[in-house]
Amino acid sequence: MTVIGFDLIGVEIRSLGDPWGIEMLQLGELVVSRKDAATIVASIIVVGLLLLFFRYSRFGLAMRATAFDQETSLAQGIPVARVFAVAWALAAGLATIAGVFLGAGTGVSAAIGVRAIRALPAAVIGGLDSIPGAIVGGLIVGLAEAYTVAYQAEYAAFLGENFSTVIAYVVMFIVLLVRPYGIFGTREVERV
Repeated sequence: MTVIGFDLIGVEIRSLGDPWGIEMLQLGELVVSRKDAATIVASIIVVGLLLLFFRYSRFGLAMRATAFDQETSLAQGIPVARVFAVAWALAAGLATIAGVFLGAGTGVSAAIGVRAIRALPAAVIGGLDSIPGAIVGGLIVGLAEAYTVAYQAEYAAFLGENFSTVIAYVVMFIVLLVRPYGIFGTREVERV
């Protein structure tokens, strides 16, 4: 699809440029690229702001209450429709930030969606109602994938070459067998 000389839809990789370059930073024994360092710093800032927003702001508390029980929140005077609108806007903003950091340097293509699919097991492993749980779930998924890439060919070659792409779901399945609400998820008690 072409609009005013710009090709908007296609299969080509869209370059965003690389604002950090390919230089590496050395922090003691640790060597990390500037892009990865910027991604880590931005992630820490965004997660910290989210934690503060959900814990201390009036609207963040309203969002948590609405997520817990919509009917009770509505009865308490919380504007549930506005909470939903802000939640979708917040999700779009966070997805934009993630897309910028994922696409910087390598460009934006359809393959970026494969990385986004890994967010589901991370959130489920940590617990769907826990931001710290999602962080821990993300670390577990990342470590599981890294260890699978490093050791699977040597110790479990029968699983195939790309088993690291599904290991997050295997870990999610195992965690859900042991803790159905995730590691930090809140267990709901329903009385009949």
